[in-house]
Amino acid sequence: MPPQASPTHERRHRKATLGGRWPLLLALAVFTGACSLLADSALSDKPSEAGVTGSGGGCAPECPADACCGGACVDLSQDAQHCGACGAACGAGESCCGGVCTDVLNDPSHCGTCSGKCLNTLCVGGHCSSECVFGFDNCDGNIVTNGCEVDLTSDTERCGGCALRCPSGAVCTEGRCACAQPLLDCDNRKDTGCEIDGSSNPAHCGACGVTCGPNMECSAGACTCKPEYADCNGSPDDGCEAALGTSEDCRGCDDACAPGTTCDLIGGCACAAGLLDCDDVPGCESVSTDPATCGACGARCDPATPYCDGRACAASCAAGLTTCGRSCVDLQTSSSHCGACDVAAGPHQHCAAGALACDDDFDDCDPAAPGCESEIARDPQHCGGCGVACKPGAACVARACACEGFTPHDCGDACRACCSNEDCSDGDGCTTDVCAEGGTMCRSTGCAAGQQCCSLVACSQCCTSADCNGDETCSGGACLPPCATGLVACDGACVSLGSTDHCGACGNACLSGRECRDGACTPAWVVMTKAGAPASRQMAAATWIGSALFVWGGRTAAGDVDDGALYDPARDVWSSLGREGAPSPRVLASAAWTGSQVLVWGGGSYGSASGLSTGAAYDPAARTWRAMSATNAPAARLAPIAVWTGTRLLIWGGSAGGAPVAGGALYDPRTDAWTPAASAGAARARAGVAWAWSGTELYLFGGQTDGEPTSEGHAYNPTTDAWRALPSAGAPSARQDAFAVWMGSQLLVWGGQNAGGDALDDGASYDPATGTWLRVENAGRPSRRGRSERRTGWTGWTGTRALIAGGRSGMMFRRDGQLYDPLTGWGAAMSPAARQHSYGVGVWTGTELILWSGLDGFSLTSDGERFRP
Repeated sequence: MPPQASPTHERRHRKATLGGRWPLLLALAVFTGACSLLADSALSDKPSEAGVTGSGGGCAPECPADACCGGACVDLSQDAQHCGACGAACGAGESCCGGVCTDVLNDPSHCGTCSGKCLNTLCVGGHCSSECVFGFDNCDGNIVTNGCEVDLTSDTERCGGCALRCPSGAVCTEGRCACAQPLLDCDNRKDTGCEIDGSSNPAHCGACGVTCGPNMECSAGACTCKPEYADCNGSPDDGCEAALGTSEDCRGCDDACAPGTTCDLIGGCACAAGLLDCDDVPGCESVSTDPATCGACGARCDPATPYCDGRACAASCAAGLTTCGRSCVDLQTSSSHCGACDVAAGPHQHCAAGALACDDDFDDCDPAAPGCESEIARDPQHCGGCGVACKPGAACVARACACEGFTPHDCGDACRACCSNEDCSDGDGCTTDVCAEGGTMCRSTGCAAGQQCCSLVACSQCCTSADCNGDETCSGGACLPPCATGLVACDGACVSLGSTDHCGACGNACLSGRECRDGACTPAWVVMTKAGAPASRQMAAATWIGSALFVWGGRTAAGDVDDGALYDPARDVWSSLGREGAPSPRVLASAAWTGSQVLVWGGGSYGSASGLSTGAAYDPAARTWRAMSATNAPAARLAPIAVWTGTRLLIWGGSAGGAPVAGGALYDPRTDAWTPAASAGAARARAGVAWAWSGTELYLFGGQTDGEPTSEGHAYNPTTDAWRALPSAGAPSARQDAFAVWMGSQLLVWGGQNAGGDALDDGASYDPATGTWLRVENAGRPSRRGRSERRTGWTGWTGTRALIAGGRSGMMFRRDGQLYDPLTGWGAAMSPAARQHSYGVGVWTGTELILWSGLDGFSLTSDGERFRP
């Protein structure tokens, strides 16, 4: 994670040195009371009244021995002539405060008087100034009441500067954000914070990029062998390659069993069935059916009973046993006489049903060699079976070929360090990452000559105008000469702020259907083209993918469908989606954009309360779908909440069987793997919950549980996999179907329905920085209404104002809306949409609200419209 520092840190929070301003401030201090302060200090030198001298000129008996100075009992804590000890006089202009001499004209801890304390501000001339001491800042602007209230060296919300908030999972140390142990920031992105738990993540164990090898797990930030495995070759490439419990590595590396013994993982090496250890040489060399060692060492058979069956001597062999010499053996199991006399098992062999068989994890790949000589559990030339060779760069682990730690990428013909440049990406936008030398290594190069790295994001000619010459301006990473009259610098070019691409401000594009008038895009509502649009539908999955609206699935007049389209508002153009590998037709699936692909999951058949637990990823560039793994996926559900956290898809809630469901999971598209979300402290299952994603946490408020609305609020952090309850003090009243908007730094909850089904028109905002709720003022508020998930009611955040649009009051559907400014309250109204768009598409793009299709009354509409505040 790049360190954070305020650009004005040194200027605004320099140490308490006054420099060239000292003469002026001292003169002001003299005229505002410094002289009287010195006089008060001098008056404090008189002896304490408690120190009345006795007849002998000494101190009273009750005077402490060390406080009797020159025959007078003095207060060592405030006597300037005896400060802390008899005769320890303070210098000119100093006062004695708590037994220590201090300059009350400049000491922030004793400013003006011993009891005067400045709240992290400088003391100038005996008065607390508005200048903060080093490391603190006045972030709330209230210097009089609480001074410089923020410690910029340790406050995670304001680390190094009032506006510099540490990402999720980070702590502030000496004014810089750093991940709290054991969390790690491995993608170098602020929006995902410290996204990796280095104590248990096998791909980043203890540090980013430290990958645990095969048969290893990450515990306490270190790669360790899984139970029953060991690293016997000392190589990190193949991890813990040795399976314990074998005759080569019985209970540990090099714990080999001697000839004639077998391994028990708990008990260790022991004699194989039918063998005995009767000498001092390691191994079990004696046969229990030998008359010389009949069932035990030294148990010799006499001439009257010359035969041995392995337990006792006998006159002849019993039925079912075969005479081999004088041994009575079972040819079905005897390792010395397997199927016939004197047919002995070789290394790693045993007798099974009268035939020689290989021990587990061994095979006879060389008929000329005795026994089963090939360990197919870890021999890369015979991995899992004879002749099954692993590709170059791979190791044989537990009978299967696996890419090694230093060659982790399977490139098809071989395992290599990298298959493409993408495998080498380090998250640093200022480096060019290349997979070099046939995939043997990754190489990174920095910015080219004449360029510089800007905020670890990209290489540019300039980062700020200070990097340019003369009167040039840095715009879009390039130095521009002064623009002509009427033009301004925007993203590397001189443009007019009266154009539709830069209407009133750089980059403020009006998009299709609007023109720029007096610095504003008009009209507010525009109609979307129907040319090339998909069939009208309801309950489709939809999301904004950065430059286009994604629509897929839902139900048309013909039934459930598995097709869709992209809509580009800049050109007012529809384009169809590819259908190769698309999920099965469904309604009420949820979609989220990762930045490169759309993840669609859940939903179900129209008219069925049951849901699906399947999904797929759509690549707009390739126009293809890829099925998502169903292993460990959440339980099937309709209309779940789906948000992209920056690294994973978070699924929570929804409904199944006509009832709300709780719980959820996180899906990583890089590994195609699901991880269950924590259940400890999690929100209960609820219908009609208000929710919003802050960029680091999923906020939930209200909803109906056990048949009644609730005022419970929760927040879930996917980085730490932890839930927390929101405070109840000041929270909105119990409600369901409320609107929720994340307003950059606060959560707005407004409207909804109470227990009686009445629509509400009040709410509150929650500030996670202070952990408090603040009531939303009602002046100018919208009409009463609630939001029905995936049916009606849409929200958006413009960057300065929240949009509350649509919704319903009872059976009345609303088509209007209003904007809310967290600083000034309710403001401009949104004129009504032309259609209801019930169960239609409603997506906020960041600048526009796009409404398309759905029901208008009881009929499907093919209309689409876009609103711009």
